[in-house]
Amino acid sequence: MASFYVHVCSLLIFIAFILVSPFIGLSFARSDIIETLCTNTTDPSFCINALKSDPRSDDPTIIAVFEQIAIDLAIANATDTLQFLNEQRNRTKDTRLKAFYGYCIPDCQDILIDTDDAKEALLAQDYYTVDTRGQSIMESADGCDSYFTKPPSQLLDRNRSIRLLGEMIFLIAQYLVTE
Repeated sequence: MASFYVHVCSLLIFIAFILVSPFIGLSFARSDIIETLCTNTTDPSFCINALKSDPRSDDPTIIAVFEQIAIDLAIANATDTLQFLNEQRNRTKDTRLKAFYGYCIPDCQDILIDTDDAKEALLAQDYYTVDTRGQSIMESADGCDSYFTKPPSQLLDRNRSIRLLGEMIFLIAQYLVTE
């Protein structure tokens, strides 16, 4: 009788292992792919955290999902930054600072246009266009910083995030082109 229970327990453990194994492999595969995609970025930790923050990254078999996550994060970030710029421009009494915030607004609007273009290009599987839009996003973020001798820290942080997201869009698109 004890031998029967040992066999049943062994069988249950084996079945449980078989059922759990794909999820363990999926988790490792997800981490490996995300790390591969993020290795060449300026800030791999930012990239890894950004991609892992979205539940869509649970399916590591579709690299385009990671690209969509980066684009969506860039849209959210640029939208928030545009709102920030408008608020700061309206709030400040310093005419020089008001002008600089105003100079950044078109750059931020360009980023939103580029992210929309990247999103459409991704749907069309036009990874070369996604690549160039990622480059353009980085340039626009840098452009805004260039208006200031010393950009306000809140704006500097926002532009840095947009620049890093643009870089992710660019690098993931390059990966998709070679896939």
